[in-house]
Amino acid sequence: MMLLLDIGNSRLKWALVKGARFSAGGAIPHHGTPAKLLRTLKLPAPGEIWLAHVLGAAHEKPLLGAIRACFGVAPRIARTRKECKGLRVAYATPSRLGVDRFLAMLALWSETQRAFCVATAGTALTFDAVDARGRHRGGLIAPGMATAWNAVRGATRFEMRSPDYDARGHAAPLRYARGLGTDTDGCVRQGTLYACAGLVERAAREAGGTRVLGGGDARRLRPHLDGNWIERPNLVLEGLRVYARNWAWEHR
Repeated sequence: MMLLLDIGNSRLKWALVKGARFSAGGAIPHHGTPAKLLRTLKLPAPGEIWLAHVLGAAHEKPLLGAIRACFGVAPRIARTRKECKGLRVAYATPSRLGVDRFLAMLALWSETQRAFCVATAGTALTFDAVDARGRHRGGLIAPGMATAWNAVRGATRFEMRSPDYDARGHAAPLRYARGLGTDTDGCVRQGTLYACAGLVERAAREAGGTRVLGGGDARRLRPHLDGNWIERPNLVLEGLRVYARNWAWEHR
């Protein structure tokens, strides 16, 4: 059995792969301490572990140590590559492209081999386009919905209510709806929604191809997008599975 770990800016996600079966396990906010959170997960012992993370080199060593301590297995790490299974990234220095964006594109390209664009709504809002020959045409990075809301709140003197908090101290999700705000909180909230939705829609019109949406805020953003968007919540993990299988084939 293979354990797949995707550690983003704010959440830890995992999936288990047994033969051809892919089983998405869950997603939990890690609050900047993913190594500590890993020790609390009750997962079956895997024979192989693959890791994708965007936390930077400084966090990698303690993360690897925590994984070995928890499971007794040294994980392999996915890195962005210039070319993989016919997908060719646009960056002159591939390592500068976040591995999460790379794996999301790899999942879609290996599955369809058709032109597509993929937006990921998380801490950051990202957008990437791939043509029918597997060439990454480039992308966009902007503040995500909650990040944009917090930026306005922190950079202005607007009197805004703090989000409600649950018993565990987690901020309750903002409630987005179509239309204009009728108080300061609503205006900022709707402004962030329209900024994110507008960016994604305009980029998709210019890029063409199948439209795919992922990320933790995909469900909040999707109702406010026009056109036929396909929601895929586990694209990074699916791409990590493709990457792992390709690695095994190359090292057979």
